[in-house]
Amino acid sequence: MSTPNNEAGAGNLMDEFEEAFQACLLSLTKQEPNSGTNKEEIELDVQKTTNRFIDVARQMEAFFLQKRFLVSTLKPYMLIKDENQDLSIEIQRKEALLQKHYNRLEEWKACLSDIQQGHNRPTPPMMPGPCPTGMQPMGGPGPRPGLMSGMPPGGMPSVGQLPAGQQHLLQAQQMQQLRMMGKLPPK
Repeated sequence: MSTPNNEAGAGNLMDEFEEAFQACLLSLTKQEPNSGTNKEEIELDVQKTTNRFIDVARQMEAFFLQKRFLVSTLKPYMLIKDENQDLSIEIQRKEALLQKHYNRLEEWKACLSDIQQGHNRPTPPMMPGPCPTGMQPMGGPGPRPGLMSGMPPGGMPSVGQLPAGQQHLLQAQQMQQLRMMGKLPPK
């Protein structure tokens, strides 16, 4: 269906488009204030080259639309094949995005679970658990050196065993740690 004349027309159109683009850029970037041309002449030249570029771009768009129409009428399976390929790429992209969100959701669930478990067990909640940053779980592996005698084996009494003022202080420290790690917004 395509004749050498059509192919030559496409080549000429591409060459015209490139020349119009270069002329447009040249007219926009040339800086010759002392060459005797006034501002109105420069603006007229810019307007003329820009209009030429737009006209050639429209011609090229029409050419490709004609070719696309020919392909869709003569070979409709090619159009369907292209659409299927685009859809499969889009599905893969969205599945990857969903997987990323599911992974983050699981990380946040684990973080929340560790925080909730830290309030229920008699271990010191020093650092949040395996939150999105991968830190150690709340509470420690056991007693640490330097703890006062008379404390439970976990290191510190559970939050429920502390007086109200100390509970509030402990919770405030935990919130501050979460803010410093970027897990909570600043006050």
